Amino acid sequence: MGNLDFMSKFKPETRCIKEFEYWIVCIRGKQATLGDAVIILKREIPSVADMLPEEAAEFPKVIKWYEEICTKKFGAKKFNYFIMMMKDHFVHYHAFPRYDKDVNLFDIEWKDNDWPGPINFKGGIELAEEKLNEIKDYMTE
Repeated sequence: MGNLDFMSKFKPETRCIKEFEYWIVCIRGKQATLGDAVIILKREIPSVADMLPEEAAEFPKVIKWYEEICTKKFGAKKFNYFIMMMKDHFVHYHAFPRYDKDVNLFDIEWKDNDWPGPINFKGGIELAEEKLNEIKDYMTE
């Protein structure tokens, strides 16, 4: 995985769902909807404008994989993405699968209370690492 100290807040060493050449997808510790993730560029740069063409070119492949896995495994209907970089000054996207009905998985009834409006990404469930690993492992099967 290389030196990813700059993104240590997102715990890539334990929360990585999938690694690409230029990007890493990590499960979010706080799940506003089932399958929330952070998609992080594996190089520390302060702005999207600083991305290399090959990094930008790979991004649609990452999104395609993420959307397909969340649709297949959880029944996601739509997706919301946020790139804010207010506290964490490196390129990363917060990704939220959206659901038009409740999902019962991992002994939790998941409700997308904001459907069909914008996601409240500050809300959600703070999960124990064991539960996050269960979700992460299910996404990588």
